Amino acid sequence: SFFNSRDIGEFKTDISEHGDNYLLEADLPGFDKKDIHLEITDNTLTINAERNSEHDEKDDNKYIRIERSYGKYSRQFDISSIDSDKITAKYDNGVLKLTLPKKQDVTPETKRLEIE
Repeated sequence: SFFNSRDIGEFKTDISEHGDNYLLEADLPGFDKKDIHLEITDNTLTINAERNSEHDEKDDNKYIRIERSYGKYSRQFDISSIDSDKITAKYDNGVLKLTLPKKQDVTPETKRLEIE
């Protein structure tokens, strides 16, 4: 039940289901952990990442080719079916992994009323 409501820049994600959890894996190679920010507002999870260029117009290096992309990246996901208080995140080898526990269905409690 995840959907992207807004994408800026581009990074790829996979979402898989594992029993009581979903696992979201996002490819964010070349980022420092400090440049990746996770925010939850209402039922929306936002992943923001920013990579700044390591060179500028005054750079003395003579680049023959520049293919690495720089800038801001952002994706949003609907987490209305997720227990947002229990989300955990890890970033390792260029992959951000979020464990997203499903909300537990609350079973209606049945009570007997005594008639007086």
